This record gives sequence, structure tokens and C-alpha cells, in this order.
Amino acid sequence: MLELLVGGAAVLAGLAIFGLLWAIVSMICWVFVLPFKLLAFAFKGLALVLALPFILLIAIVGAVVVGIGAVAFVVPALPIIVLAAVIWWVATRNRPARVA
Repeated sequence: MLELLVGGAAVLAGLAIFGLLWAIVSMICWVFVLPFKLLAFAFKGLALVLALPFILLIAIVGAVVVGIGAVAFVVPALPIIVLAAVIWWVATRNRPARVA
């Protein structure tokens, strides 16, 4: 039973040492890789700046299409909307004043 306890402690210590070494190697690699990541970030930003006019154009076209759809819905519904507005006006025009 004591052998399992000693073996578990040895495995735990080995994993801790392996994790520490892995962290050190990762930090060293991060220092070497960081300039390339920053360069990639700059290129992505440049690509976004170049794509902005196209994104704006697509957004405007989408807004026009949605607007056409909204108008296509409102035109047949216009008599119902006018009827609802008239009913609202009739129901609220003779409201007695509140006494404070």
C-alpha cells in the first residue's frame, strides 16, 4: 500500500516538473512567435480596411431589400392601419379631464 502512495507522489512530482518545463518552453516560443502574430494582426487590420467599402455596400443593399419588404407589407396592411388609427382617435378624443 505504501508503494502506491510513493508511486503516486512520484508521478505527481514528475507531472509538476513536466508542467513547469512545458511552461518555460511555451514562454520562450511565445517570445519568438509574438512578432509574427503582431504582423498577422496588422495584415488582418489592413484587410478589414480594404473590405470596409464592400461591407458598407452590402449593408446598404441589404437595408434597401429589407425596406422594400417592409413597404410590400405595409401597402396591403394600410387600410387596417388607417382603421385602427381612426378607432384610436375616436376612442380617445372625448376623454374627460382628470381632477387632481
